Amino acid sequence: MDNTQEDIKSLNQPRLNLHRIYVKSSTFESFSVSVASLQMPVQPSLEMQVFANAYARDNNTHQVVLGLKISAKHNGELIWKADLEETGFYTLEGFSEAQQQDILNGYCMNQLYSHAAVVVTQLVTQGGFSPIYLQPMDFNKLYQEQKKASVPEEQAEVFSKRLNDVMLVSEQAIN
Repeated sequence: MDNTQEDIKSLNQPRLNLHRIYVKSSTFESFSVSVASLQMPVQPSLEMQVFANAYARDNNTHQVVLGLKISAKHNGELIWKADLEETGFYTLEGFSEAQQQDILNGYCMNQLYSHAAVVVTQLVTQGGFSPIYLQPMDFNKLYQEQKKASVPEEQAEVFSKRLNDVMLVSEQAIN
């Protein structure tokens, strides 16, 4: 096979390109904590909400946004909270609509989450608290479960076209 045939064959292959990942917005708030509570080891109870959205842009490009809202409490007292939006721009070519949905809400979210977890740890430590380590999340699995739970089989295609309406929400205590 010559180079021209290889080039034509490669054009027909599905492609996923990452253009950039960045922090769209972040906030960290530390609340009044007594000096006595800071002198003893603090093992806060963490609550986390996760928001995931994918927006179609031009030329097969998609903006994928992962939002994290995390709050930490110690002895029932709120000691800090962090909000973060991690964003990525991806181009998907040669995939069916259903495949695109799976990639955007699974693979891309997994990629953003790993970056977001590092940023959250940095925010917390820069706020003067011990680092936290967010446990991995499998967005592929969560998205598939959400699709099965919220959409009857006959409406699956309609659901897969509603990019802007996809939102995973998870509240969990993290220790």
